[in-house]
Amino acid sequence: MFSAPPLEGFVVIVQHETDVARRLEAALSHAGATVFIASRAWETVELRKKYDAQLVVFDSHDADGEANEPVVVDARLMANVGAIRYSAEVEGLPELMSFGTWIDIVRPTADVVAAAVEWRRVLGA
Repeated sequence: MFSAPPLEGFVVIVQHETDVARRLEAALSHAGATVFIASRAWETVELRKKYDAQLVVFDSHDADGEANEPVVVDARLMANVGAIRYSAEVEGLPELMSFGTWIDIVRPTADVVAAAVEWRRVLGA
């Protein structure tokens, strides 16, 4: 008998630059997650709602250069789902951007997968 991948049945929205998003998609999918990719804050929130995602992984800013505060508000305050900001440390971000988990982008995508597994445990999903 084989054990299930740690993120099987876990839905994740990834919003990042294309190359980073694809690396995250591959790593999270390999761990069993169903992954959808977005490029803008509004699109991330829309996909999170549409697919009832349990986790969002995002950069500090979206493709339009806007701070991803709406993503954090939706994930942590409105829906109580996991939030991982995978980015460089950025000065002057809104305080709400600290809700969730921050992983420095110099860290490997495996660190994001490990944090996703921990979010799954915390959320009981």
